[in-house]
Amino acid sequence: MKRNIFIHIGSLSSTKTADGLIDPKLVLAWLMNAIGAQGYLIGLLVPVREAGSLLPQLLLARRVEHSAIRKYYWVAGSVVQGLAAFGIAASALLLPGQPAALLIVGCLAVLAVARSACSVSYKDVLARTVEKGQRGRVSGAASTISAIAVFAFAILLATGTLPREPSYVAGAIAVAGVLWLFAAGLFSTLEERVDKGAEASEDALGDLVRPLQEDAELRSYIATRALLISTALAPPFLVLLGSDRGAEFGNLGLLLLASSIAAIVSAYVWGGVVGPIKS
Repeated sequence: MKRNIFIHIGSLSSTKTADGLIDPKLVLAWLMNAIGAQGYLIGLLVPVREAGSLLPQLLLARRVEHSAIRKYYWVAGSVVQGLAAFGIAASALLLPGQPAALLIVGCLAVLAVARSACSVSYKDVLARTVEKGQRGRVSGAASTISAIAVFAFAILLATGTLPREPSYVAGAIAVAGVLWLFAAGLFSTLEERVDKGAEASEDALGDLVRPLQEDAELRSYIATRALLISTALAPPFLVLLGSDRGAEFGNLGLLLLASSIAAIVSAYVWGGVVGPIKS
């Protein structure tokens, strides 16, 4: 079990770091703006990422449930994400503005769908491979490692140590691709117990809708998340605005630093303050 814990931490911290290096809200928005993409394509980044990573889970969940070994869904999803990241980096480096932008959005759509396979399978794999009392340590350690890595990347950009040029940002995205492939290889070595899977359910839509009908807290949670959608949609447009207001506001490193600080503060508020009040 200890070996599995280290594999989880190594794999999850790698993919979380990759997520930070390719962040569609900031990194991809800045990159596409830098290569001359049209505004509507930049505005599509977040919707494509979010819809692509969430909607396919409805179709994948049943298949994952009935699989004896589920880690390979996560492995396959990470491999595809890595290849899609390479596609994004290559598009930015080798193609002119608009063709590059179109291909970047297409690669992001592929990456998002692959991400859904990872999301829908990870908790099941974690439950099968790590004891209950240790699971929080896995996600906590991985989040800390990835936060440090992304924070360091942001500081390098903000201070000018890493030039804020499309080629360097594309290089960072290529590094994200390497991290996804590394995570896939590492995760494939997990010792996962075999399970025949649950019996199939014919009422997939009913199973989806029923909790919304019966659970008031779930409805409140979904409504709250829906109201916060602007926090995901706004950053690409802030990047666009910043490009017209001088280098300081448009500095990708500063935007990443601000995003990291906001994530830390919000995590404390939601987990440390709202959670105890609710309980």
